Amino acid sequence: MRTPVKIFLALSIPLFLLDWATKAWIRANLPVRDHITVIDGMFRIWHRTNTGAAWSLFGDKTWGMAFLTTMGVIAVVAMVWMVRSLPDEDRITAISLGTLAGGAAGNLLDRIRFQMVTDFLDFYAETGIMAAILRKVAGGIHYPTFNVADMAIVTGAILLAIEALRGGGNKEEAPTGDAAEASEGAKSA
Repeated sequence: MRTPVKIFLALSIPLFLLDWATKAWIRANLPVRDHITVIDGMFRIWHRTNTGAAWSLFGDKTWGMAFLTTMGVIAVVAMVWMVRSLPDEDRITAISLGTLAGGAAGNLLDRIRFQMVTDFLDFYAETGIMAAILRKVAGGIHYPTFNVADMAIVTGAILLAIEALRGGGNKEEAPTGDAAEASEGAKSA
């Protein structure tokens, strides 16, 4: 088995299982809309459900669940196909895709089984620097409740964006010194 595939599986499977286990625990132990305060005034475990995507996007549409489920299947299949075609040295992209796929598969399982996604990580603040940050990031003093799959998706997307901005693993070095001068001379001839 090639290195990118090993990396992909080593990340996507444990992330998928962690997401599944945490959501199963929440569903079994905390009624919907109940919460457990972890850090008073900042963080709680709050059992919520979401029929949409991030920030409940498409949740109020009759076609939303079918669309999100279809997009989830396409995304996971595309990531599996992409990782199979990566060169062995492209480990960062394999890490990105594995993290994205683990999260996407976790939320996809919820959509298929329950027609909604279980969310439970809830950050909020009424005052102080955390409230100021939340107002900038989330537009209020409460960040939308999320889960392990959401964290994996965001992390994978950030890593993939950074790798794309860096030019990926296939960046060719620009010629320097005599080679650059020879190249310029050939262009002007």
